[in-house]
Amino acid sequence: MSLQNKTVQRYRLFFPKETLRESSGRTGIQITRIFRLFNGKPMKVEELEAFEKAINEKMAENPNFSRLNYVMEEAAALLTNEELGKIADYMERRVTNKKFARTYIRPLFQDASIA
Repeated sequence: MSLQNKTVQRYRLFFPKETLRESSGRTGIQITRIFRLFNGKPMKVEELEAFEKAINEKMAENPNFSRLNYVMEEAAALLTNEELGKIADYMERRVTNKKFARTYIRPLFQDASIA
């Protein structure tokens, strides 16, 4: 996966329900260009930087995220490959469990109405 695809994918994870107009306002990129970028057109460096800036601003809102990044950098420098593999496996399981719970539990609650 290219850097552009990863960046757009990360952006859509942080802002899943954002419209093209909102994305345009957040990044400063024209709406038609946002549409093209979301559909795979090659990205300019300035556009990549605008997306990264928006992602970083969103991440800065959560203090635990910067803490996690710091700990991950330390772990990468100090731990063995086996230890890093175990940590990665644990994190993947947690993410998979969270995704699974969202897809099967949320529809049950959407059908219920509160009187």
